[in-house]
Amino acid sequence: MRRLRCRFRGNVAAIPGKPDIVIVGQRKVVFVHGCFWHGHKGCPRASRPQTNRTFWERKISGNMKRDARLMRKLRKDGWRVLVVWQCQTKDLARLEGRLSRFVAR
Repeated sequence: MRRLRCRFRGNVAAIPGKPDIVIVGQRKVVFVHGCFWHGHKGCPRASRPQTNRTFWERKISGNMKRDARLMRKLRKDGWRVLVVWQCQTKDLARLEGRLSRFVAR
């Protein structure tokens, strides 16, 4: 795996949503979302539990609404946003390419 040539910080609490990776000089943020917790549409990891369905539906729907609200705010404030889903971290070559393109833009 090749190294990305950029300076970054992790988990910056001062930025809305506390992104997992922040490239301050380029005003770019990366979120790594768990498929279950953030409701990744179409992903088998994101299926809702059969027990206590009301709780889980409210919890995960709330997470999705909060995520959408935070993404809008960040973009409005001039940040470029990339969301990487948990299931997308398995193919390292593809992930590396995606991150490289995001940093290079």
